[in-house]
Amino acid sequence: MISLNRIRSAIPRFGISPQALLTTLVVSAATFEIAYDNGSYFLPSRNTLAIAVWWAVIVGIMLGLLIAENLPRASLAIAGVLAALAAWTFVSVFWAASVENAFNEFNRVSLFLGVFVLTALTARRYAIKWWCAGLEIAVALIALVALVSRFFPGTFPDQGLVALGVPSRLSFPLGYWNGLAVFLALGVPLLLHTAISSRKPVIRGLAIAPIPAIVSVVYLASSRGGVVAALVGIITFVVLTNKRWSAGLALFWAGLGSVAAIAVLISRKELVNGPFGTSLVEQQGRSAAILVGLACVLSGATYAGSRMFTDRLSVQPNPWLGRGLVILLAVVAIAGVVVSHPVAQFQAFKRSPSQPLHIESNDYVRSHLTSARGSGRWQFWGSSIDQWESHPVLGNGAGSYESWWLKHAPFFYPVKDAHSLYLESFGELGVIGLLLTLGLAIGGIGTGVMRSIRSSGEERITLAALTASFAAFSVAAGIDWMWELTAVTVFALILLALLSGAAGNSRNSLKVVDENGSRLGRRRRFGLGITALVGVWLLICAQGVPLFAQLRIKDSEAAVNRGDTAAAIRAAMDAKNLQPWASSPYLQLALVYEQEGLIAEAHAWIKSAIKRDPENWELWYIAAKIEVKLGNATGAQKSLGRAYSLNPKSTFFGAYRPGSLPK
Repeated sequence: MISLNRIRSAIPRFGISPQALLTTLVVSAATFEIAYDNGSYFLPSRNTLAIAVWWAVIVGIMLGLLIAENLPRASLAIAGVLAALAAWTFVSVFWAASVENAFNEFNRVSLFLGVFVLTALTARRYAIKWWCAGLEIAVALIALVALVSRFFPGTFPDQGLVALGVPSRLSFPLGYWNGLAVFLALGVPLLLHTAISSRKPVIRGLAIAPIPAIVSVVYLASSRGGVVAALVGIITFVVLTNKRWSAGLALFWAGLGSVAAIAVLISRKELVNGPFGTSLVEQQGRSAAILVGLACVLSGATYAGSRMFTDRLSVQPNPWLGRGLVILLAVVAIAGVVVSHPVAQFQAFKRSPSQPLHIESNDYVRSHLTSARGSGRWQFWGSSIDQWESHPVLGNGAGSYESWWLKHAPFFYPVKDAHSLYLESFGELGVIGLLLTLGLAIGGIGTGVMRSIRSSGEERITLAALTASFAAFSVAAGIDWMWELTAVTVFALILLALLSGAAGNSRNSLKVVDENGSRLGRRRRFGLGITALVGVWLLICAQGVPLFAQLRIKDSEAAVNRGDTAAAIRAAMDAKNLQPWASSPYLQLALVYEQEGLIAEAHAWIKSAIKRDPENWELWYIAAKIEVKLGNATGAQKSLGRAYSLNPKSTFFGAYRPGSLPK
């Protein structure tokens, strides 16, 4: 058997220290798990992750592993913006219609704050490349999983294909096609960074090889947001890096491999568009896997070989040629926008989803990808601005967009988010919310740009890649609900923490000192440590309350299914006691009592639920049904009318007219 000591002694020969290997593996495994779990979108996953993150912060502080004395001012400033956003989100519970929704949004922001703090305090400047390597591996693995799920159906038993009347767009494993594409797009600048900065040909080739697979996933997801994010990341990286010719060479071979991979997919329409589950699709999947894999291998190998050749030549092009190339690309991009009839494209983008759109059913992916339709975004954004105008100072409260949209939507289209972090914050949290979210994006990008310009060598390449990836996220968050998809935002905040923290210039670090100029005394440091521990513990409790309440509601639902009414009531009461401000436990109690025929008790519980979320049309509808069983026709009419007024465009009500009773 091979001993552990022999393995340890062999690792350095490959240029990898045990610490570097451990960091890379931990970062890649954690990022992969967060993404694989449906993007950690759902509340139990999100709260569990937040508890784990803040516990890591507590343990690090107690063991003295996490010390904030040498953090750069930029890192402290960004942490301050995130903390202010979390605090403002929490304060909005006092005017939000649903305290439960607002509190859940506060927990979301506190999770992101925890990820930023943990990364900034954990990462060291010399370890940035290991963190980047871990993120790159996670991206490559997610791309591989996504492609395998399409090429070999049934490989992943938890895979769910989403079909909404059109052929499925690839969304596994993140659960949302645009989220999957954007997540992978964030990794492209990091892969380019490794491809041009590594001195080992094998590593260079391995960095380029995943890019055709990533492009294939973006195509199968038919994600225009993913395309935009990838282009923003690539362009920003090329502009900021000091190795533009090497980047151009890497992009050339990655581009050729990507074109070959897309050609493979275009020739297999059934594999791309469905119907799935046929023998033809299985056959196409097997051949596509071989050919796309070959495109990845060849693109990586040819790039590695071409770099070895160019490095031997030792030719250093004039820097102005690289700048000229950037200018030329900008001119070509502007010309492309002009010839694409931007006015007509903008008009198409503004069209409502309620208006018919012709998309070829046998080639949906390509037709959708080249369409300029905004899929309702223009209307979503306009509604968010209208929401702000109704409450311009404070906004409507965190988590209130869904109910606002349902009440004021010009057409029926169920949506939870405004598909823009900045405009949704504008409507829900007012001007302060808009300034904080914009400040986070602009501050992060600005910090990255300034530090990239001031740096040189490999450090500049690293900073350029981190800045490019975060810029791609910032744009994607402005046109889709990436903020709510935990895996994508966690990825972005890790990048931001690396960029503003350990990747920064140590000369800009802020050291905590006392009045005499020496380091903070033991007593003051002890006091700050205790304060930090108490604050973190409160954040953990804030995450645990809704998590355990939701788990008890699930227990109650399970008890109902097996016919154990007493257990169902006990579990729902536990949820109510844990989270008395939330409407969901009261709703569950109402449903349990209604099923048992205890209508008066059910009516009391549903009224308590409505009191805690008066803008939820479903609660009013359930109240109307219960009031019918009570024989209260007048009350039922009023409740149903209220439900209708909160969701007037819904097809749920059918031919209902105000004044009639629910069936």
